[in-house]
Amino acid sequence: MSYALVTGGSSGIGLAYSEVLAERGYDLLIVSNREDLNKTAQASLQQKYPHITVATLYADLTDLDAPQRLFDHCHEKGLDVEVLVNNAGMFYFGAVVDHPAGLTGKMTLLHDYAPAMLCALFGAEMKAKHKGYILNASSITAYMTFPTIAAYQASKSYLLKFSKGLSFELGHYDVKVCCVCPGAVDTDLYNLSPNLRKWLCRFGLMLKPCQVANRGVRALFNGRKRKVPGLINHFFILCCLLLPGFVVDLVKKKFV
Repeated sequence: MSYALVTGGSSGIGLAYSEVLAERGYDLLIVSNREDLNKTAQASLQQKYPHITVATLYADLTDLDAPQRLFDHCHEKGLDVEVLVNNAGMFYFGAVVDHPAGLTGKMTLLHDYAPAMLCALFGAEMKAKHKGYILNASSITAYMTFPTIAAYQASKSYLLKFSKGLSFELGHYDVKVCCVCPGAVDTDLYNLSPNLRKWLCRFGLMLKPCQVANRGVRALFNGRKRKVPGLINHFFILCCLLLPGFVVDLVKKKFV
């Protein structure tokens, strides 16, 4: 049976991706740096989908050698990875210089270096087999150049452009690459209160993880190169592109 490898797959959107792929009959390899969440997700998914195998691996993808070790682990265990979901992420709000430099470095490694390496390693195998699927999790912030999210939006912008180029490189070999760019999602990533998250979901300003995962996986298997889940997020992107510079300055003066 073919495997789906999901980084950050034990919580949030990653767990939703794991569930959607389990529903499609894929065995799972869930990778994250939270062993407790790995075990919880494994038990839950295995109980709900007893016909598949759910494996987990603890890994800190901000380590430079982590992608190679993950690739080698799959070879040693004989795991045929047909679907790669680069979903692991982190977030912080505020000016880059007001946070430890190492935090920005970790974000860049997690959002850009690790996915690029995993795409190169697993993508080469998919190319040789003439079959495979790669989903890279970006964000609508990839279209923004705002203060307080400078490192985050830049890292997501890289992933969007990298994915588009990779999709052209691998398309002739029957390997599909899709970059999913959601807006606000109902997870713990933004440290918002449960009541605020509930309100945002009710008015369609925030999507549930299952909504993002379902739309993202469907876009991937349908051969879409990019997917922005939620019509309102297309409107947000347009507004950001047309936003006058003085408004950005107001945000900068208030938060930076």
